[in-house]
Amino acid sequence: MSQLSDSTISKLADTLVSDVIDYINEDERLRDFYLEVIGDALCEKLGNKKEDGTCSFGGDLSSELIMEIADRILITTIPNDTTADLLSYFRNKK
Repeated sequence: MSQLSDSTISKLADTLVSDVIDYINEDERLRDFYLEVIGDALCEKLGNKKEDGTCSFGGDLSSELIMEIADRILITTIPNDTTADLLSYFRNKK
């Protein structure tokens, strides 16, 4: 059990979340991870996954599509009070 109160932990999280997101976004491991996982997802969704786990894709199309999808992924914060209705929060954020 933490020696900090729930309120203190919540305030610390509020204070640090932007810095943590910046750190994550600047880490090249995140981009590498996204590209690999996006490629895996596309392979799975487009039905090009072989039994050995490799993927057969048209070279240029796959890399362009992977990059286009990666550019649309964003790590962002949400206010504490939206957890009950997260979908509405993102719909209204546009």
